[in-house]
Amino acid sequence: MKKSVLSLGLALVLALAGISVQAAEKGHPQGNPVDQFTGKVWVETSESNKTAYLFGVESAITVEYFVNTQITEKAAKAGKRPVYCVSPFERGWMKAFKNVSRAEIVKMVDNWYKANPQNLDRPVMSVIWYELIMPRLAAAK
Repeated sequence: MKKSVLSLGLALVLALAGISVQAAEKGHPQGNPVDQFTGKVWVETSESNKTAYLFGVESAITVEYFVNTQITEKAAKAGKRPVYCVSPFERGWMKAFKNVSRAEIVKMVDNWYKANPQNLDRPVMSVIWYELIMPRLAAAK
């Protein structure tokens, strides 16, 4: 088990290093991989990779949700006040995209960058939060 965890950790480090190298080769600054994944990279990315990216985001949100559910249940059983730590981004994603497919989200991001080609340097996660999630949450109120 310990060997598997170490192997997984090593694979993750190598994968993240590869992302930084690829971004640098494409003329993107090194540093935070989230900041490097801009509209310029998005428009050059295949549909399947865009969908895989969103699947990764959704997977991280799902893990966070289930971990927090377990923590909350344990606290309640112990008679303590439950602490719920899902971020505003995660809650916003779950509400805004409740019945929206990944393909539809890809299309929304594609359409935003097509309508705003002067903003191809803007990170994809910024577009998703400010241009897709927040307006959908505001409209739901």
